[in-house]
Amino acid sequence: KRAGSDMNMPSLHAENDSEAPPAPEYCIDAGSIGSFARFINHSCNPNLFVQCVLTNHHDVKLAKVMLFAADTILPLQELCYDYGYVLNSVVSPDGKIVKLPCCCGAPDCRKRLY
Repeated sequence: KRAGSDMNMPSLHAENDSEAPPAPEYCIDAGSIGSFARFINHSCNPNLFVQCVLTNHHDVKLAKVMLFAADTILPLQELCYDYGYVLNSVVSPDGKIVKLPCCCGAPDCRKRLY
C-alpha cells in the first residue's frame, strides 16, 4: 500500500457526482507472470521512460503500459527505468513506513527506492 495515494485518473462518473467512489490505485505485479519487461530494473538515472497508451478505445483502465527509450541506447547496455516511488510512500499493514535501499549504482542515486 502506498501512503496518501491519490490517483489523478479521469473520473468515469459525472463531475458533480458526490457518491462516485474514489479512483482505484493500480499496481503491476510481475512476481509470477509477465513478459521480458518484468526483468527490467530500476535506476535513478534511467534510459527508458514509462508511458500509458490507449489503443482502439478511450478506457484508461485498459491502458497498455509501454517503455520508450529516453535517449540512444547502445548495444548490450542494460535497460532500466525509474519505478517512480516517492520516498516514504510505502507503509506496512501496521502503519510503519517501509524503506528499501536502492542499489542501482547511478552517480546521482537517491539511495532508497522507497
